[in-house]
Amino acid sequence: MKKSVLAVLVLGASLAVTGCFDKQETAQKVEAAKDATANAATQVKDAAKEVATDVKNAAIDAKDSAANKMAETKEAVADKASEMKDAAANKMAEAKDAVSSKMEEVKNAASEAKDAAADKAVEMKDAAADKAAEMKDAAADKMAEAKDAMSSKMEAAKNSASETKDAAADKAAEAKDAAANKAAEVKEAVTK
Repeated sequence: MKKSVLAVLVLGASLAVTGCFDKQETAQKVEAAKDATANAATQVKDAAKEVATDVKNAAIDAKDSAANKMAETKEAVADKASEMKDAAANKMAEAKDAVSSKMEEVKNAASEAKDAAADKAVEMKDAAADKAAEMKDAAADKMAEAKDAMSSKMEAAKNSASETKDAAADKAAEAKDAAANKAAEVKEAVTK
C-alpha cells in the first residue's frame, strides 16, 4: 500500500513538473493528483484498519485456539488420570481377590492337613489298640501253652515217678525173690 501511495505521489509530481507548459492543464492535473493522493491516503488508512482488524482477529483466534487447546489438554489429562485411577483400582481389586483366594487356599490346605493328621492319629490309635489286643491275645495264648506244657510235664513227671516207683517195687520184689532163692539155695546147699 505504501508503494502505491508513493507511486501516485511520484506520478503526481511528475505530472505537475511536466505540466508547467500548460497551466490550466497543470491545474487539472494537480487537482487530479490531489484527489488521487487523497484517495490513496484513504485507501492506506482503510488498509491499515483492515490489517489492524485482521491482526486483532488473528490474536483473538489464537487466544481462543490456545484456550481450546488448553481445555482439550486439561480434559485429556483428567481423562488419563481417571483411567489411571480406575486401572489402579482394578489392579488393587485384582490383587485383593488374589490374596483372598490364596488365603482361602492356604486355609483349606491347613484344614485338610489338620483333618489328615487327625485321621492319621485315629488310624495310629486304632493300630496301637489292635496291636495291644494282638499282643494280649498272644501273651494269653503263650501263657495257656506254657500252662499246658507245664501241666503235661507235671503229668509226665508224675507218670515217670509212678513208673519209677513201680519199677523200683518190681526190682525190690525181684531182689527179694532172688535173695530168697539164694537163701534157699544156700540153705539147701548147707543141709546137703
